[in-house]
Amino acid sequence: MKTEYMKKSLLVTRALLASAVLLGLGGCQFFYDERQETMLLVSADDWSDLRQFKKDERARQIQAARPVPAPGSEMISFANLTDAYLSGCRSLGIVEVHHNGPYEEAVILMRNQALELDASVIVPLDIYQDKTALGKAAPQTSFIKGRMLRCPAQTNNESA
Repeated sequence: MKTEYMKKSLLVTRALLASAVLLGLGGCQFFYDERQETMLLVSADDWSDLRQFKKDERARQIQAARPVPAPGSEMISFANLTDAYLSGCRSLGIVEVHHNGPYEEAVILMRNQALELDASVIVPLDIYQDKTALGKAAPQTSFIKGRMLRCPAQTNNESA
C-alpha cells in the first residue's frame, strides 16, 4: 500500500514537473494592456514631420537656455594669483562652473557669477573640456574652477 502511494506520488510529481517544463519552455506569453485611450495609427510622413518638429523644438529650447552676459561682466578680467595679490586684491572664495556646452558659455557663466559676488578679477585654477570620442556631435562638458578676487579701485594718480 505504501509503495502504491509512492508510485502515484512519483507519477504526479513527474507530471507536474513535465508540465512546468513545457509551459516554461513553450514561450507562451500573455500581455495585458490596461490603457483606456484608443491607439492612433500614424503614416510615415506624419511621423517624420513630428520627429522634425520635436528636433526643432529642442533646438529652440537649447537656444533659449544659452547664457547671456550680464551687463558689466565684460569688465571682469582674468589674472594670475601673484599679480592679483601684489595689486592688493583679496580673495572672496572659489567658484566652480560645470556647463554642458561650449567653453565660451562656461566663461560667461563664470563672469556672471563673479559679478554677483562683486569680484573684479578671476584667477583660473582648473579648466578642462570633455571631448567625445571620434569627434561625435554631443554636448561637451566644460569645467572652470576659479578664485574670485576683489581688487581696490585705482585712482587716476595710481594708474598714471
